[in-house]
Amino acid sequence: MDRRDFLKKSGMVLGGLGVSTVIHPSILKAMNIKPAKGSTFYDAEHVVILMQENRSFDHCFGTLRGVRGFMDKYAFRKPDGKSVFFQKDKAGKTYAPFNLDIKNTRATWMSSLPHSWTNQQNALNKGKYDQWLLAKRSGIKEYQDLPLTLGFYNRNDLPFYYQLADAFTVFDQYFCSSLTGTTPNRLFHWTGTIRAEKSGDVQAHVINDTVDYSRNVHWKTFPEMLEENDISWRIYQNEISLSKGMGGEQEAYLSNFTDNPIEWFSQFNVKFSPKHHEFVQKKITELKDKLSKNPDNKERLEKELRYYEEDLKNFDPKNWEKLSQKEKNLHNKAFTINSGDPDFWSLEEIDPVNGEKMYLPKGDILFQFRKDVNEGKLPAVSWLVAPERFSDHPSSQWYGAWFISEVMNILTKNPEVWKKTIFILNYDENDGYFDHVVPFLPPNNPQQQPDIHGEDGAEYVDFKQKYFSTEKLYSSEKMEGPVGLGYRVPMVMASPWTTGGYVNSEVSDHTSVLQFLEHFLNKKKNKNLHVENISDWRREVCGDLTSAFNQEKSKNLKLDFLQEKVFIESINAAKEKPVPNNFVALSDAEQNAQSQYFPKQEKGLKPSNPLPYHYEVNFNSKGIDMQNHTEKATPVMVYNRKKLNEDKDFLFPYTMFKKQGFNHAVSSENGYDWEVFGPNGFYRNFEGDSAPKVEVKLTQKSNGDVEITFTSAAEIIALENAYTKQTQKIDPAKTPKVLIPASKIGGWYDLKISTGNHNWIFAGRAETGKVSSTDPHWA
Repeated sequence: MDRRDFLKKSGMVLGGLGVSTVIHPSILKAMNIKPAKGSTFYDAEHVVILMQENRSFDHCFGTLRGVRGFMDKYAFRKPDGKSVFFQKDKAGKTYAPFNLDIKNTRATWMSSLPHSWTNQQNALNKGKYDQWLLAKRSGIKEYQDLPLTLGFYNRNDLPFYYQLADAFTVFDQYFCSSLTGTTPNRLFHWTGTIRAEKSGDVQAHVINDTVDYSRNVHWKTFPEMLEENDISWRIYQNEISLSKGMGGEQEAYLSNFTDNPIEWFSQFNVKFSPKHHEFVQKKITELKDKLSKNPDNKERLEKELRYYEEDLKNFDPKNWEKLSQKEKNLHNKAFTINSGDPDFWSLEEIDPVNGEKMYLPKGDILFQFRKDVNEGKLPAVSWLVAPERFSDHPSSQWYGAWFISEVMNILTKNPEVWKKTIFILNYDENDGYFDHVVPFLPPNNPQQQPDIHGEDGAEYVDFKQKYFSTEKLYSSEKMEGPVGLGYRVPMVMASPWTTGGYVNSEVSDHTSVLQFLEHFLNKKKNKNLHVENISDWRREVCGDLTSAFNQEKSKNLKLDFLQEKVFIESINAAKEKPVPNNFVALSDAEQNAQSQYFPKQEKGLKPSNPLPYHYEVNFNSKGIDMQNHTEKATPVMVYNRKKLNEDKDFLFPYTMFKKQGFNHAVSSENGYDWEVFGPNGFYRNFEGDSAPKVEVKLTQKSNGDVEITFTSAAEIIALENAYTKQTQKIDPAKTPKVLIPASKIGGWYDLKISTGNHNWIFAGRAETGKVSSTDPHWA
């Protein structure tokens, strides 16, 4: 089959979307290639990373079996007492998440939602999490009053992605790095930071516009570290985004959508691109011609002409020869394009759909990557950057599944390559789509006050920081708030060592990919890579992804696989379908998880990776006692629900660093209501109308059981186990300790303890260092 027929007949444009019973054979082949006997992920020789665009976790995977999605029992409750899943619009109407239905509505043709620094902060609302429908209204007039931010896809819509997650390891505590749009998150992904220095007084690049071709930055990037350590690497794209003379459809199908931020780092000299040089020469000729014919615009045209003449002078091919070999290497590897394919700039028209012209790339948009894999030249570290049409960005119809499946086809063509490859698929940010998990924030509490001018301040934007008075800023930058973590986004790791449909629930973000590369390459190649740009807090809180690699044998799932059909008509026919309308304004009584309008998540469990957490949070006469018993830092979000309707003092983000403990003072004389959220569904709720006479302490045992100790014999206590659905009455004078055999259900516990008008809820999972399951509530 020639290239043209393959692209049309393999379902390139739909790539498996909309067909729930089948999936691409690339997944089957990858699953069935076993790692070499006795090997571990340290035996891998290639890490391939594909960061796609703008989807939240709930938006994609909220209904996936075995992940923390729509069945999350202890999702945050907003100030009105309702679950965060129920959001209110400007008219006071309340909506729940609803299915967008990719096949029977035009959902994938309705463009993106607001996703910049200001509206990301507004959606967070200082942690109250109740402004999503106000902050994320569509910019398209006819869609503005639709609750699109709450729209989600399910297995029927995205079968390729769901079965990819079923086959390999999906992360349900993976957050984008910043509460921003694309560029800042991609800066974190490639460099570990959005600031030139780890200081709050240095500008935080929280909007896309502050880093581009006319505003270069130059701090150290991870590709430079690889080059300095003689570790092979490349960034593959069909073509860069720098001006070169492409038309609109060409750009959308063929260039990298400005998704390679390395183009904006001065040390990579992107403007030495030959195509850009040709473009500049033509532009100068055009401008001179316009000046001779239209003197009315002389000032503007002369300014533009000077700009291009300066470019021509600085980036003349003669100056390329003056660069060092290292500088040339940085440029050539960062901007690896498909110039070896004579059609890499060409589109071809295919059969029209609904009378509308349709195009596909004439060449192979994975040409050089495919060539290097086939010739045994795949580097140790590769980044892939897709064109807009294949990036999964909501501004384009959802064609990215083909791109991902074709990457896997390339990597599995020779089983010996896949046996030594780790493939990471993640997404830069959530676009404007809702996710229900409040992201963990840097410490800001009575015992951990950040120095906003120092390194702590690098994780915050604050008007008192020096750059607010020294830099010329856009109005869209002038908003205070934490830089991150951002909202959850999809993340799947596919490799011979991550098969079996596991869920990984360690807190991680885009810098986790860099931390993984550090860890992996340091051990494999005896190096000392360390990304100084990553803040101490982020490095401590976000994992290095190594917890995702299975040490136990797991059975492969039985899957159905995608047949080669022509899907282009299906995805493009949806353009003429109606706007999604299966959302309903809910009454007060309908705002609960039992409502017929609440989204249904697939029931069932998945195997779950062991996590590096062992910490305890209890309530005593002094307040909320928090103790970390491990080397791994643990972030928790402490809420005073009594003050949720006030403007401050309702949220206290803590981070328990290595074996660190805190006591958050609480006054309970006039009543109290506190919630604590931690990783992987860890939850505490301490609520009562006066100072309690009983103290309760929950501790974890190494085998996965938990023990409850009562320190007062004042009252009879009711202990309700939500998993066994049993309640027992306890007299602390006779039974001061109760052992809960949580180890029988993978370490999970969900306990409600009541006495008088006091109710305490303890929920979470006790870690044992062994594989467990996801939350039994989801079975």
